[in-house]
Amino acid sequence: MPIRAPQGQTDLSRTDGDAPGAQPTDPSTDQHAKLSGRYPPDHGLPGQPDRGPGRRAPLVAARSRLAAVSRPGWTVAAAALLSAVAAMLINRHLFPYLSINNDEALYLLQARTLAGGDLFPSAPPSADSYAPWLAVVTDGHYVLKYTPVVAGWLAMSLVITGGTATALALVAAAAVGMTYLVGVEVLDDRRAAAVAAWLLALSPLVLLQSAMLLPYLPVLVLSECVVFGLLRGLRTHRRVPLAGAGLALGLAAAIRPYDVVLVLGPFALWAVWRGARGRRWWMLRWVGAGLATPAALLLSYNAAATGSPFQLPFALLEPEDKLGFGVRRLFPTDTAHHFGLVEGLTAIGDHLWLLGAWACGGAVLAVLSVATVVRRRASAPALTIGVGSLLLIIGYVAFWGAWNAAELWGGTRYIGPFYLMPVLVTLVLFGARGLVDMASAWPRTSGLVAGAGLVLSGFILVVALRDNMDFTQRDRDLLNMINARPGHTLVIVSADPAFLMHPTSVVANSPALDGQVLYAVSRGQADLDVVADHPDRSPYLLRLALGYNRTLSSPSAAWLERLRVVDGASVAVGVSASVPAGSRAARIEVTADGRRSSFPMSPDRPLASQLTISPGGVDTTGLGPRAKVGDVPAAKDRAAKDRAVEDRSVTLKVFYTPSGDGRERLLDQVDLPVRVDSRRGTVSVLVSESQAGAVGSGVTPTIRLRAS
Repeated sequence: MPIRAPQGQTDLSRTDGDAPGAQPTDPSTDQHAKLSGRYPPDHGLPGQPDRGPGRRAPLVAARSRLAAVSRPGWTVAAAALLSAVAAMLINRHLFPYLSINNDEALYLLQARTLAGGDLFPSAPPSADSYAPWLAVVTDGHYVLKYTPVVAGWLAMSLVITGGTATALALVAAAAVGMTYLVGVEVLDDRRAAAVAAWLLALSPLVLLQSAMLLPYLPVLVLSECVVFGLLRGLRTHRRVPLAGAGLALGLAAAIRPYDVVLVLGPFALWAVWRGARGRRWWMLRWVGAGLATPAALLLSYNAAATGSPFQLPFALLEPEDKLGFGVRRLFPTDTAHHFGLVEGLTAIGDHLWLLGAWACGGAVLAVLSVATVVRRRASAPALTIGVGSLLLIIGYVAFWGAWNAAELWGGTRYIGPFYLMPVLVTLVLFGARGLVDMASAWPRTSGLVAGAGLVLSGFILVVALRDNMDFTQRDRDLLNMINARPGHTLVIVSADPAFLMHPTSVVANSPALDGQVLYAVSRGQADLDVVADHPDRSPYLLRLALGYNRTLSSPSAAWLERLRVVDGASVAVGVSASVPAGSRAARIEVTADGRRSSFPMSPDRPLASQLTISPGGVDTTGLGPRAKVGDVPAAKDRAAKDRAVEDRSVTLKVFYTPSGDGRERLLDQVDLPVRVDSRRGTVSVLVSESQAGAVGSGVTPTIRLRAS
């Protein structure tokens, strides 16, 4: 029994013929379908000769297609063009150094690598010192965390245009256009579909994400291609849309498989069991044909990246970065985060709260969407899309990444609730249906509702642009300070965790590691090897305040120091440190020679002392009497223990207890790279000789080390 669509809707599950490829036989039905736009423009009107585009002159064919575009279609074309322009402008002026989401730098590195003809970035000697964000060193190259689908698209833009702006513009335009096409299919109303497209285009979430090198908007477009391709293929009995749906499905699943299963699962089940009545296997065959190529490429990439075609590189670095509840980590040295049901619900609540402002119309769209469902104004395929959005919300309760983004990091406040991007499609489609119905019944009320939604979206957009511009200015100041150094430089970044491209994308290398500035992450004794490998570069140490740029209220202080290697039978290093005024207590902790020692500091005056480093160990008597001595916590594996014994580097940390707060806090830490030559009886120390620059505000690095 056919599924009946609500009043004013088209039954999308109808059969227009007895077999695949059959055409409608009722001229009146065909005439109505042509005039309402249910068939593409190349279906001739009854009574007219069906001259395909291949038989027409190109100019005549183009004019015919343009003449067939409806007025709502032209408005959507304008929205798509404006979205493309906005994506390029925002990317150029708001995110010239990328956003606070450091995954952008990873995608850019992957794109540059592919554009250069390589599948993986090559790893030089001392590979861990140049490790990109969330990368693993394997067989002489870096394996990045994500599959290269989005990066491949960006790489095409790099090869053809020399930049990524074109790729971003095309995705932004496609998001608007595909929302309209899906809206025509599931709403059977071009005006409502056009409203949905404009709502998507004007959403602050889409405006900002369209200017970022992130996968969330591309996956949205691919998911819409799946829906459109299946509906168009089933309705017109054509193979190409079905194969296109399969291709889009494979690409989307390769990028974000969990999202695809949740969002498209209900729709796919409806298409198989109800929408494809009588031609199920024909549909699956052609969808499978489109799916085959991306599936084969994904399996091949997995095999090259992880050694197994069925293992994604996502959790290669840290197995605890996965779905479900329990202890979760982003990288091996990350703090163990206990993620449970309460944390999952909190994260989804925060995302939904933000979506209520970052969608055009915000919470108004949610109310209109509910009204659309209650009034039974949504077709069966539209309802399956809505069910997919609900499943995504429920499913993300068990995904700790949403909690990390909303609670631990907090970046969703500045770049939007990007994990719920697929839910936006449901909101704009159902909300547009409700808004158009309201406009027909209560024109003035609908105008007020639309105006209120636009005002809210405008306010959110202005605040987001202002906040992100502040982050951009911080990156600009940092980059200008580094680039002001003459000649070719080597900048060793004191960062935790030990990855480049974090906490700022400024500290990133090209795939060939051949830039005027070469960045390396500080790793103790290995820093001496990095300096020795690049005698033609002037070495510097870049120290970033703890919590650098995590939020707008976090410190943005950065300190650049000129380095030199000091050799001798013993090396004296001057140490100075201070704590904020009014602190109740303070201490400095020194980790050296497999031991950790703590020394009290006066909160009222700066510490001024020295360490003496020799092959026999580190003399800390200048720091005063020890408060306590303890063993360094045991390493997790034998290799790490061996490295700890071989690496004689020194780590210094300053802790303080604020007045009125009994909880001790870490204020600053720094590593002093040391190598002992037992045969010659000498030590080599990489130590600062002068300050080269400082930018930012907030708590500055407080420990100062100088060669005495």
